[in-house]
Amino acid sequence: MESTPEFRSGLYQGTARYYDRCRVPYPSLLIDDLVIRAVLSGTGRLLDLACGPGRVTFALSEHFADVLAIDQEEESVSFAKDLAAERGAAHINWRTGRAEDLDVAGHFELVTVGDAFHRLDRRRIAALAIQWLQPAGHIALLWTSMPWQGPAPWQKAALELVVHWMQVTGSHENIPSNLAETLTQAPNLTVLASAGLTVIGTYEFTAPHIWTLETLAGFAHSTSILSRSALGDHVEAFERDLRDRLLAVQPDGNFEESVSFTYDLAVKP
Repeated sequence: MESTPEFRSGLYQGTARYYDRCRVPYPSLLIDDLVIRAVLSGTGRLLDLACGPGRVTFALSEHFADVLAIDQEEESVSFAKDLAAERGAAHINWRTGRAEDLDVAGHFELVTVGDAFHRLDRRRIAALAIQWLQPAGHIALLWTSMPWQGPAPWQKAALELVVHWMQVTGSHENIPSNLAETLTQAPNLTVLASAGLTVIGTYEFTAPHIWTLETLAGFAHSTSILSRSALGDHVEAFERDLRDRLLAVQPDGNFEESVSFTYDLAVKP
């Protein structure tokens, strides 16, 4: 069996506000589709793992009577709590801790992981999902493409920028060296099926989006590899380089993309 990649804690220090403001929201079409396919009752419980500042949590919370969201980054959880207070979402309970260590009573109608399943002990989470879910309950793994994934000239320039600054700062070490091999050997859907969950399918949605220099820099700062903490003293140099490289290929400063959103869905038999 492949070894489990291990990510260090604290990699998302200082990212919460960028994550909330600069990550593109999940489109309503995806949320509506998930609500239908997961046969949500409107009165059930949601468990959102590795919730960060609540991007998945808030998108789905109105479809549940009770929500539990957990993340190991205390700063992200605190940020999400403040947002919940502003939005009157009192039915969301927030916890700081590792998803793998979660001990909770009762069962859930849906378990979700947004852009983070690869960061967890996938086999343990899949096995725990069998325990957490009610009969015929579902687990959904949500994913979003990165701005620098694409064929447009500005995206190719952005990818070169990302690779360059990961090398300058050494932030490539924030990604376990065995991650890609592990995901190839045991894809996410295989992990879910091996735990006894029945895989239903993968569903993709796209949404047009126009990035600016400011929002692209903000997106970069929402990641573990180009956060302000990861960049350290290079933040200003990185943002200058981003501006220079991207304006050289797209002088109007409007960077159009069709963002890809997908979710993998499985059900407890």
